[in-house]
Amino acid sequence: MEWLHEFFQALIAGFGRIILIAMILWMISLIVLLFRELFRPGDIQFRSYLYRVWKWLLWSFEIASYGGVIVAPVLMYRSEEYLKYGMVLFAAIVFSAVLIHLRRNTKLFTWRATDRSREKTDK
Repeated sequence: MEWLHEFFQALIAGFGRIILIAMILWMISLIVLLFRELFRPGDIQFRSYLYRVWKWLLWSFEIASYGGVIVAPVLMYRSEEYLKYGMVLFAAIVFSAVLIHLRRNTKLFTWRATDRSREKTDK
C-alpha cells in the first residue's frame, strides 16, 4: 500500500506544481495589466479589464501546461526522479487536453471562423 500512497501523492503534487506555476505567471501578468491600466489616459474600463484578467488566467494555464509537456521530460531525464516528473508530465498533458477542448468549444480557433464563412458564401 506504500506504493499507492506514493503514486497518489506524486499525482497530486504534479497537478499542484502546474497550478502553482500558472498562478505565479498569472500574478505577474496581473501586475503588468494593472500598471498598464493605471497609466492609460481616461477612465478605467472595468469590464474590459476583467475580460483581460480572465484571458490572462487562461493564457497562464496554457503556458504552464504546454511548458510542462516540454520541460518535464527533460527534468525527468536529468534528475532521474521518474515518478515526480512523470506525474508533472501527466498533469501537463491533462491540462493541455482540457485547454484545447475549452478553446475548441469557445470557438477561439481562427480556422473555425474561416470554415463558417465558406459555408455562408456557398449557400
